[in-house]
Amino acid sequence: MTDLEFQTRLNYLNARKNSVWIEVEMRHKDKVRFDTRYTGSTGFPVPNNSDTFPYYVWAANANPNDKWGIELRLYFISDNNLPAPLQTLAKNNSRHGYEMYDKRISNNAFIWMLFQNGYRLGQN
Repeated sequence: MTDLEFQTRLNYLNARKNSVWIEVEMRHKDKVRFDTRYTGSTGFPVPNNSDTFPYYVWAANANPNDKWGIELRLYFISDNNLPAPLQTLAKNNSRHGYEMYDKRISNNAFIWMLFQNGYRLGQN
């Protein structure tokens, strides 16, 4: 991703930041690693409650084969002017319980960059 592509994506999301929701789901063994990186990137602690979204940590005894590490997801409400660099990341959202958001991004690298630019878990 070029700097221009990132800036185009950031500008679009910033213009509708109040419609952006970010969440994370992870195995218990990834919690400390995520917490450390998240706090370092945002300057904010993770939410206190870790058994519900936006910050969901699987129980320590959960099957480790059911989760592939840290999964960041961003949901947002788009318009008819979605810039091309964002179209490459955003997918139509059909996840139950998230119907208010028409787009979803599941790209950890991009979402970490957003954390470094003022975004947080939950409603932004």
